[in-house]
Amino acid sequence: MEMPMLDEKEYQIISEIWRQCGLAPKEWRLKHNLPLENLSFEERFRPMLNKYQELTEFEETNHIAILHHRLSIYGEPCENCRKPLRTPKANFCAACGKIPSKSSEN
Repeated sequence: MEMPMLDEKEYQIISEIWRQCGLAPKEWRLKHNLPLENLSFEERFRPMLNKYQELTEFEETNHIAILHHRLSIYGEPCENCRKPLRTPKANFCAACGKIPSKSSEN
């Protein structure tokens, strides 16, 4: 499935919200004098999911998946199938098997 990817500026915004959401349970628990299990992941990471949707117009439901939608961790699009290479240093396309021409020149 093709997913909207985040550039570095967008990713920094998302990662800061993720960090804040990670700190939220302790503050939330103290404020409401409740155990952690009363705070669902959906409630805890809702700001992150909302911001991703605002940036990409795509409704993601898994906050962890958003952390993998970072453009810089993937390579250029494959010359053959246009899917992103799995890493910037990939020696072949995992989707179609094509060897990138820049890799074959090395």
